[in-house]
Amino acid sequence: MTPLTQTVREMLPTARSGGEAAEVTCSFCRGHGTDPFGIMSWLSTCCVCGGSGRVRVSTPYRSCVYCRGTGAVKTFTCTVCRGTGYVPLLPGPLKPCPDCRGSGADAASALACMTCRGRGWVSQEGRQ
Repeated sequence: MTPLTQTVREMLPTARSGGEAAEVTCSFCRGHGTDPFGIMSWLSTCCVCGGSGRVRVSTPYRSCVYCRGTGAVKTFTCTVCRGTGYVPLLPGPLKPCPDCRGSGADAASALACMTCRGRGWVSQEGRQ
């Protein structure tokens, strides 16, 4: 494992309760380990997985609605899921976000919805 890969793995989120995490295919590079857009070079290492093609995500998780699970918004890494393509599920019963209607996007600014933080869902007890 290269030092860059080790650093990227240390920065990846781990589960908050019990240390549960799942290793999944990197959505940003689709498991290839290289930059999918070839901005620096077609041989550039993926900035999300560090070239391994795999990322750790907290369990339970679901696909990111803001980037539609691709890990990218245009040619940038998704700010909601950090390029992994997955976000941790919120605890308890959920309902679609009243502001973005479940899309995860703020229509006025073209950024992630601030009410649900781009997840598309909020807790039924109150806003998160």
